[in-house]
Amino acid sequence: MSSAGQLVGGVVGAVAGALIGGPTGALYGAQIGLMAGGYLDPPKGPTTRGPRLDDLTVQTSTVGAVIPRAYGTVPIVGNVIWLKGNKLTEVITKKKARGGKGGGSRAKTITYSYFATFAVGLCAGPIVGVRRLWVGPDLFYDAGSDDNDTIAASNAASEKFTLYPGSDTQDPDPSIQSDLGVANTPAWRGLAYLVFNDLPLARYGNSLMGAQIRAEVVAAGTTAAYAVTARSITNRAWEGMAWNGSVFCTLAQSSNVCATSPDGRVWTEHTLPVSQYWQDVITNGEIFIALGFGSVYTSDDDGVTWVERVMPSNHYCTSGCWTGKYFIVVTDTGPFFTSSDGKSWLPQTAPMAGLGRGSGAYGKIAWNGSMLVVTAKFSTSDFLYSPTGLTGSWTSAGVASAGSGWTNIGVRGSRFVITSDASPGTHISDDGTSWTYYASNFPGHGARVATDGTVFCATSYGNYAISEDGITWSVQPFPGGSVNDWGALAWNGAVFSAVRGSGGVAATIQPHAIVSSTVTLSDIVAAECVGSGALTAGDIDVSGLTSVVRGYRIGSIGTLRSALEPLQAAWPFDVRQHGYKIQFLPRGGASVATIPMADLDARASGAEPGVQITLAREMDSQLPRRVAVKFLDVEREYDPGEQADQRETVTGINTTTLDLPIVMDSTAGACTAQTLLYLYWLERHDVSIVLPPTYLHLEPGDVVTLATPEGNVQIRLTSIHYTADGRLECQAKYANPAIYTPTALGASGASTGASVIAAAGPSRYRLLDLPWMSSRQDGPSLPVAMCGVRSGWPGGVLLQSLDAGTTWGTIQEFGAPGATIGVTTSALGVVESRLVDAASTLSVTLISGDLFDCTELAMFAGANHFAYGDDGRWEIIAARTCTPLGGGLYRLSNFLRGRFGTEWAMGLHALGDVLVLLDSDDVEVVTLSSADIGVERLYRGVTLDADIGSSADRGFTYQGVNLEPLSPIALAGNRDPSTNDWSLSWVRRTRVDGEWRNAVDVPLGESSESYAVEVYVSGSYAAIKRTLSVSSPGATYTSADQVADFGSNQATLFLKIYQISATVGRGYPLTASITR
Repeated sequence: MSSAGQLVGGVVGAVAGALIGGPTGALYGAQIGLMAGGYLDPPKGPTTRGPRLDDLTVQTSTVGAVIPRAYGTVPIVGNVIWLKGNKLTEVITKKKARGGKGGGSRAKTITYSYFATFAVGLCAGPIVGVRRLWVGPDLFYDAGSDDNDTIAASNAASEKFTLYPGSDTQDPDPSIQSDLGVANTPAWRGLAYLVFNDLPLARYGNSLMGAQIRAEVVAAGTTAAYAVTARSITNRAWEGMAWNGSVFCTLAQSSNVCATSPDGRVWTEHTLPVSQYWQDVITNGEIFIALGFGSVYTSDDDGVTWVERVMPSNHYCTSGCWTGKYFIVVTDTGPFFTSSDGKSWLPQTAPMAGLGRGSGAYGKIAWNGSMLVVTAKFSTSDFLYSPTGLTGSWTSAGVASAGSGWTNIGVRGSRFVITSDASPGTHISDDGTSWTYYASNFPGHGARVATDGTVFCATSYGNYAISEDGITWSVQPFPGGSVNDWGALAWNGAVFSAVRGSGGVAATIQPHAIVSSTVTLSDIVAAECVGSGALTAGDIDVSGLTSVVRGYRIGSIGTLRSALEPLQAAWPFDVRQHGYKIQFLPRGGASVATIPMADLDARASGAEPGVQITLAREMDSQLPRRVAVKFLDVEREYDPGEQADQRETVTGINTTTLDLPIVMDSTAGACTAQTLLYLYWLERHDVSIVLPPTYLHLEPGDVVTLATPEGNVQIRLTSIHYTADGRLECQAKYANPAIYTPTALGASGASTGASVIAAAGPSRYRLLDLPWMSSRQDGPSLPVAMCGVRSGWPGGVLLQSLDAGTTWGTIQEFGAPGATIGVTTSALGVVESRLVDAASTLSVTLISGDLFDCTELAMFAGANHFAYGDDGRWEIIAARTCTPLGGGLYRLSNFLRGRFGTEWAMGLHALGDVLVLLDSDDVEVVTLSSADIGVERLYRGVTLDADIGSSADRGFTYQGVNLEPLSPIALAGNRDPSTNDWSLSWVRRTRVDGEWRNAVDVPLGESSESYAVEVYVSGSYAAIKRTLSVSSPGATYTSADQVADFGSNQATLFLKIYQISATVGRGYPLTASITR
């Protein structure tokens, strides 16, 4: 008997750096009869343990650990091989709360945050990539998802780590070089590893041990860069597209229709107020602006409701952009327009007119953070630039361009790229002033240019083109044929969305995707044999191993046999010497010979007849009643799965459990358990036969058929001993091919984690300069409401700049789910504010949150109160009834109006006003100082862990409305018939604690009582004749003053009466006339 044990039983594996590994026990041994003779028996020596299911399940930092080997797609918890500075990075944040109403000391808060910059070794390379990453319990990254939020979150997460795939040419990591020094940093070629930069550890107990990195390693698969997928949309003439952080929006020309989509896949149409030949749609991340003729239309609620904003003059608005501080809009032949809020617009002299070169006609405009660039539409040489876009600020770059039609412009970082709608090539500039023409492979016929921050994406005559520098382009076809009307293109952080102007065709372009693929059993076996160093590819024959393997991992050092045994359990095969090769033979093959009874007792010449078939049988009590298989469950994010099978009619009570570090689904696990259970019982018999030399062609592993009087019986030869006279003494097991085609179905276990990542999305916030409503507003203070537009919004921070955006400081933090904010789709009129308004209704579309009914008593006690309106005209209302209409739309009714002295704003409402639920749990009151009153500050609302640049500047001036006295009421007066002196009186109101209590006057609310009475010429209240200052709610306007002011005594007075605050001056006026 020959043995290949010494040849292939040696130790395989490798040691490098500080990688994890450890010995595990032999799981299967020869007891299930999977080995042919001793062909893979290891030499005598210490026991070796093969790969186990629990290998690589805990992140460690171990010097000299094994480098795991991965096949297909498998999960690996790596080994920390480097930590920057050998310690966590500690960030100390000190905050001082501003003094309260009476000044006093400031409370100081010190918080500590911890971050880690480190490297995690994964497995032997090279690998295709990492499809998914988990940090602790959280799905952190998924390069194979088709969920838009997950793609966006993964794109953001990819900026926090770098993958080195373990190639033979990979370079050292720069972060490690900066820490250890260039000469001391290995490239770790042949090792796939990840480097994380400044990973926040707060969620993981501020510990690297809590931030367990688990990677779905793709050792076999494909990667796709900027792959296109066809989508559908209603067939209209779509033009222009923008992403506001929540939805894409595109416009249909010559119609009153727009369409929005959260992901570029499914589009929903909405109605615009008018039908126009729409040119473009732009955004600052908060509102959409649709560009039309003579007007633009704004939407605060993701394109559902639109409000007209009339421009200073009638021209076609053709293009626009946001500069970080204001919008600028281009017209065809007229002036440009600017606006800080998209509602009120100012004209600016257009570039060509400012340069004395006529009215001009312009292409697209773009901003790179420091410069605006616009092209003269019908010129071959006019690229114009300006740092502000304001009147008189434009300069011609004097570009001598090839071709014409240079109308399309895109920006990535500081670089501008301009393409032509006719000519090939591109123009490039990194500052907007100096331009270079490249006769590149961009084919021309361009329509739009966008960027994901890494590459430019441009549409071109039925194609899309990708370029990292704007010079060299990779051109791919769009779905739908070569049609040059892809005039809508935008990026949303996850995909580019593109829409064609005809045919009802849309598309999404995904930057990076990894598609896992399976490997064959032969690939793994061959790799392990060759990797052992004892065999070459020419020494083995694996052609029969055609089974498909999802994934297999080896995380320990062991023999070749121990590495193959788990695979043999899942896909039974034998190993035999076949000629000059070691052959791997799958079980379940057809019989190669039929042996008659006459050949079963081959004996030497002259020997007495013997037993034709010798049988030996294992005791049933020693066999398993139940076989359980544990595996890496692909349906449960690779958490261990278990499937089992058992025989119900046997007396045995044993259970055999096998740990397989193999990726399976539940059905594959159940089939493996079924196969092994029946195999144990089928092979409890040992069969011995002796054959004549005519059967010398048989080998161990062959299946033969015995033609017995009781019928044909199949057996599998396990070993053959060749006698001196040429006979074959064979040992065998019963064989049944049906065992290897199991029919079991597995029951899927529950998934233990999220399969998608809820995108954080942008923050929406409202700065609410409101009247005093509670003691939280004592002193200079500003209520602020903040929310997210995505379900995964984790909270946000409000930042303030005191130096025009040079530096920023956090002034308030907000937790999820945030405030309830909406946009109204109708408007309330003026009513009697002292009565419950049961007749009016108000429709509102919520951006976030929910609304609920309340009782009338609860409403009077403060429930369901809202800020309704906009900056400078907020009315405080309450609504008892909030009827949900679906899709975030509500109808409010049964109101209290003009609460807290805001009745003056009742007649100022418009379609598209904002509605904020004034819930004390969700609306924060930010303490300010007296120095903030009347001074414009810049603000940004930034989602937690997002870049500060993700929010645009918003200028806001706090007027101290909560400190302004309310308007007096109940003007009364008499004119003395003898002296003609006017005696005036009124009733003051209080801005603080103004509840009605019998026989108790309301508090003054000010440091002293003071009023100003203005006497006007007429009811137009344009010209003031006299101002009277008094310290009580009454005043005398003498006859002498009347004659001095008007030339005669007055029977009618036109008055404005203000209560005075020592902090902010005049409050709201009582405006009235009186006749006596």
